[in-house]
Amino acid sequence: MDVVHDRLALGSKLRILTIVDTHSRLCPAADPRFTYRSEDVVRTSEQVCAQIGHPKTIRVDDGSEFIA
Repeated sequence: MDVVHDRLALGSKLRILTIVDTHSRLCPAADPRFTYRSEDVVRTSEQVCAQIGHPKTIRVDDGSEFIA
């Protein structure tokens, strides 16, 4: 799980939450938003778990976007 940051041509920040199964390379979520709150990450994670099941482990980078 990671959040990718970018900036649009007009200056708006864009964030994309990506959830990838590192074994199969399946990407069940690539959720773009202009702002991301911890509740948004939880909601997206719950939707993915409802569709494909719960993972045994979750790995995230050490970025500040996962500190709530």
